[in-house]
Amino acid sequence: MSASKERWNEQEAILLLQRSAKLVHEIETSGTQMPHSEREQYHACLVAAHDAQDMAAYRIALEGYAEGARKAYRKTKGVRRKREEG
Repeated sequence: MSASKERWNEQEAILLLQRSAKLVHEIETSGTQMPHSEREQYHACLVAAHDAQDMAAYRIALEGYAEGARKAYRKTKGVRRKREEG
């Protein structure tokens, strides 16, 4: 195992996935969803990190997934504000 690769912890990976999924679900219940192509990219990164059993990469992929949902929410929220102001 390389020095930069953190030992895989399946239980921690499950907890991290559950937390991220809950956050993304809460954001998306507001009516905002990230584009399907972006969702597929995040999922591909998650699968690759899981298959490599690389906890650091898995955390980064999950953070990206949650940030993608936040970005979609902010984008939609910004469009709504512009409509209300305009």
